[in-house]
Amino acid sequence: MPSVLIVGGGPVGLTAALCLEYHGVDYVLVERNAEPAVLPRSRGMHTRSVEIFRQIGVEGAVQAASATALKAGRFGGARTGRSIADSDALDLAHVLATGAMVGSDESPSSFCFCPQVLLEPVLRELAEQRGGDLRFGTELTGFTQDDGRVTATLTDRTSGRTRTLGADYLIAADGGGSPLRTALGITSTTRPATHHYLNLYFRADLTDLVGDGTFSQCEIDGPEVSGLFLAKNNTDEWSFHLAYDPARESPRDYPDGRCLALLRTAIGASDPGLRIELLARGAWDTAAAVADTYRSGRIFLAGDAAHRHAPWGGFGANTGIADAHNLAWKLAAVLRGEAPQALLDSYQPERRPRGLLVAEQAWLRTDFRARYAIRTPRNAEALDRQRSTGEIMTRYRYESAGIHGAPAGDAVDLLAGQTGTRAPHLWLERGGRRLSTLDLFGPGFTLLTGGDAVADAAWADAAKALPVTVHHILGGPADSAADDGALRDPAGTWPARAGLQPRGALLVRPDGFVAARSDAGLTPDTLHDIWRSVTGH
Repeated sequence: MPSVLIVGGGPVGLTAALCLEYHGVDYVLVERNAEPAVLPRSRGMHTRSVEIFRQIGVEGAVQAASATALKAGRFGGARTGRSIADSDALDLAHVLATGAMVGSDESPSSFCFCPQVLLEPVLRELAEQRGGDLRFGTELTGFTQDDGRVTATLTDRTSGRTRTLGADYLIAADGGGSPLRTALGITSTTRPATHHYLNLYFRADLTDLVGDGTFSQCEIDGPEVSGLFLAKNNTDEWSFHLAYDPARESPRDYPDGRCLALLRTAIGASDPGLRIELLARGAWDTAAAVADTYRSGRIFLAGDAAHRHAPWGGFGANTGIADAHNLAWKLAAVLRGEAPQALLDSYQPERRPRGLLVAEQAWLRTDFRARYAIRTPRNAEALDRQRSTGEIMTRYRYESAGIHGAPAGDAVDLLAGQTGTRAPHLWLERGGRRLSTLDLFGPGFTLLTGGDAVADAAWADAAKALPVTVHHILGGPADSAADDGALRDPAGTWPARAGLQPRGALLVRPDGFVAARSDAGLTPDTLHDIWRSVTGH
């Protein structure tokens, strides 16, 4: 019997699989589709997602896949007009000047343009290489649960054969329509749809038409057609999100021939011989729904199953990846007997506020210009309520029983070791090799101390009986003639970066978030008590 059953083989389910493998937890993943969907969905991995990939050892493979994504130009830029041919670029210099994204001084990783159709095969291959039990083409068709386990009925969609499988826990990463969420009777907090679209994924060589004016999004607002172009490779693969009015029409009113004609109009190409091939299509709307509970007994919701909203801002898959990362270490700690099941109760209070926030922030970016911080009378109120991408995706703050002390606010301006935030990044050196403080975290708890010899000995002695790894960060460059492999902070800036005194310390969880700090009650004498309070053990 596996410890965890994962239902859903998209980016969230696959990340959950890789995170569980990283923590030494056996799992089975089932996905009803035999192959990844062709229709493009998420495109960009925000910095925090790439940090998570870094921790579980897949960042390099994801960046390598990203390097193959674009055939011309770059990812970024926005245009608007009656067609691509008759469009103007938006001036986005002010967006770059605001510092809304996470800078290189805050993270060892960076934003990565890796469309889901490239990302999924990479994650799947890595999970399989690492010995994961992945069953694509297998659908969960029934389940029961009791105090001891979840029992699932699995059906092979090719042969029709069924079998039962027991697991200690189940992660429902089965998408926005989540049959599991529905079967559990979990209600949602919702926002109605403001727009309805047909996602038309097509192939057409627009290299000459686009030229140097490559874009991430191009808004089309013409008398015959309106919608939004999204770039996939900047040359011959694109998505057009064709707007329609559900009060007058439905997707059935758009046969392929009509879609191709509207695509030609939206492109605005003067060449009547331009070949357009429709590759895939799907309907969607901008309605938002966030599950009212993320847990039912031994079953946990993650990703779109927990929070569904419009793609504006690129928050969806990235928030789901963080869901999986947050949940995996807690399941591992409980399954190893290092924490009671009560630790799992911290998943919802930490992750559901993130789901509510991203649903709201995506909705506030419904207006095209609002996505790029261009103020108009129409979007001024929404723009005033927007938060920066860095704050939404990286600089957020947890409040739960898994954090010692009561943090103030749900985000910070700068990651400086505050309780409930991702521990600050700083480049360190050891044995001539550069590494980030983030590379020190996981798979267990980590205690970072400031390099004072007397204090370090006291911290190390206090941590002996706990599943905690202690790292002493010594200030100043190493003596190359007598380097003993110590962890060095050449510039001596770690205490200031973390807001600590020289004898201070941070207790960091396996997910890289600060559980406690020495100027808020953490001492060698209280380490055991605080560790018990944040793990519930």
